[in-house]
Amino acid sequence: MRRLTTLFPSEFLEEHAEELAGKAWRERDETGRHELWSSASGEIRAYLDASDLAEWVRVKEAGVSKKYSQELARRTMDAMHELSKNRLGKTKRQRSKDGLSYQETRLVLKADVEIPGERLSESKGGDPTTDTAAGE
Repeated sequence: MRRLTTLFPSEFLEEHAEELAGKAWRERDETGRHELWSSASGEIRAYLDASDLAEWVRVKEAGVSKKYSQELARRTMDAMHELSKNRLGKTKRQRSKDGLSYQETRLVLKADVEIPGERLSESKGGDPTTDTAAGE
């Protein structure tokens, strides 16, 4: 069996992963029936599991196989982690499905992390604050 890297050139995978990283990041604020990011409470604002990302890739990208979506999800998570300049945490967690146990990667956005261009009050669902102009 040939490896994915021989079937799908690495450069193409990396470019595709970076493109999907931007799309997946924008999905963070989307609410709907099929949310990509899961909301959390306490110290964690939101998180994204690799299996959810792989499934999202299969839905969004026509003709993508399960194996390719899994590899693309892994690379997309790596790209998101790198592009966020470590604002996103990356953890492995134990998960069981169909009687099998495996480790799954999870990206975590902590509640106290500041995101450029986003006010902390907006991210918590409050009204955005406005700055008063100096001298007025």
